[in-house]
Amino acid sequence: MIRVLICLFLVVQTPAYAQVDELFRAWDTDKSPGAAVAVLYRGAVLHHEGYGMANLEHRIPITSTSVFDVASVSKQFCAFAIALLVDEGRIALDDDVRTHMPELPDFGHTITLRHLLYHTSGLRDWPGMLAMAGRNMEDVISMNEITTFIKNQRTLNFVSGTQYSYSNSGYTVLALLIERLSGQSFRTFTEERIFAPLDMTRTHFQDDHEEIIPGRVISYTSQFGKPRRIGNGLMALGSSSLHTTTEDLLKWVQNLEDQKIGSPAVHAMMSSQGQLNDGSEISYGFGLVRGTYRGLTTISHSGGWAGFRTVILRIPDYEFTAIVLSNSAIMNAPTMARRIAEHYLDAFMSPPNPPTVTADDVPPLSDYTGVYDFGKAAVLQIIARGESLSTHWPPTPPVPVQPIGVDSLRIPALNLTITFTRDSSGSVTNASTQGLNAERRYQSEDTSLSMYEGCYTSEELGVSYSVNAHDTVLVASDPRGKKLTFTKAVDHVFVGETWFVPVIRMEADKTTGTVTHFEANNPRSLHVRFIKGC
Repeated sequence: MIRVLICLFLVVQTPAYAQVDELFRAWDTDKSPGAAVAVLYRGAVLHHEGYGMANLEHRIPITSTSVFDVASVSKQFCAFAIALLVDEGRIALDDDVRTHMPELPDFGHTITLRHLLYHTSGLRDWPGMLAMAGRNMEDVISMNEITTFIKNQRTLNFVSGTQYSYSNSGYTVLALLIERLSGQSFRTFTEERIFAPLDMTRTHFQDDHEEIIPGRVISYTSQFGKPRRIGNGLMALGSSSLHTTTEDLLKWVQNLEDQKIGSPAVHAMMSSQGQLNDGSEISYGFGLVRGTYRGLTTISHSGGWAGFRTVILRIPDYEFTAIVLSNSAIMNAPTMARRIAEHYLDAFMSPPNPPTVTADDVPPLSDYTGVYDFGKAAVLQIIARGESLSTHWPPTPPVPVQPIGVDSLRIPALNLTITFTRDSSGSVTNASTQGLNAERRYQSEDTSLSMYEGCYTSEELGVSYSVNAHDTVLVASDPRGKKLTFTKAVDHVFVGETWFVPVIRMEADKTTGTVTHFEANNPRSLHVRFIKGC
């Protein structure tokens, strides 16, 4: 009876439809990119609209049949394909990947399919590696090039199964495994086994960037308040590059509910959560992320590539789904999907409870200023600005901080909470966030940067950087003329302005003090070594 009442409440709640229209009103013009939006509840489509333009040059509006690159939303389809092969006994989740692909490097630690699916393999993420090698993300990027970077990796980010770190490389390897085991191209296999049976007629994995695709959407960013087109020549099968529509994705989501294709065992795999070697659960599973929002369980995945920002957000207890496919780099698709869910399910959600803090709860903010080195790719700088604080967590620009209690700060823009510890004298000495711990560090008085100058080469990437000191910064230049600027945070540690190298760590000979190499780091690609000398 309760389910019936809920159904009636949603179906007759026409204001929610209008509220979603209002949510996207600013995008719904012939001068703006926008989004295709769909809402599904227990098999009934409650909302299905397009807002804004699919192509600004030709004033082509977005519709339910507009074809978007959904970026990493693609991963759940790759995971489903793997589940089909596992169910048929053609491969096992605990197989050593090198049993099927012996040409992959032997890192000294077994990498299994589970590791690849759950992002616990330790493989470095290929987008960061390509960017470090000087490639632009708007270049034509083929599967062969991506595979070459994976095969050239020398070390792992960590021992397989011990940590979670999102890695597109794992899903690239899964796509290659599917091709090898099936004897078909990845595109053909997914079309025959998934898209055709579900009548997803406008869906395919892009393996030819020059192919003519009827209804293809162009993506855009914003520069000085004006839309700018972004090129997209990516062919990253498995991890990305799925082209599809909201109309087709509704069929896919419905299949996750009614299991038209795929056995119960396949769907059990799709709904599973990953684990680390110690048995602890992580939120990531088979190309899907389990979480909560305002007290409701969610299953979702978002994507971002070129100017596309996409998400499928499911709330399984209510068989509710919000799909947002946007062609604007400045739209936050996951946030929009959550706001859509609020319009329909607010009555069943827990109320938001923002923390309340009084002045008596907060010590002097100057207590926290300084540099906190979390290691690898994470360096936090806390800066006093008048009566307030801001934080710089490279490559993100400085953003405001909110005190939320004694020795606890919130960084809303980064969705991070930082907690601090003090020594016996009451001085702040350490900071921690998301399982990471850092000591408060101080820069030495020596500010000379000349010792770091020189040419540095990565054998792994096949690229060299020329590093020169300019006043108080280091400038690294790659062979394509791209220049990266780094500022000294603490001794031998420099922070940058790009997403793919936010931190470099210089290493010197302990006897002579001569710099021998540096390691380039981003959160998904760690310890990429550049040896001094060309």
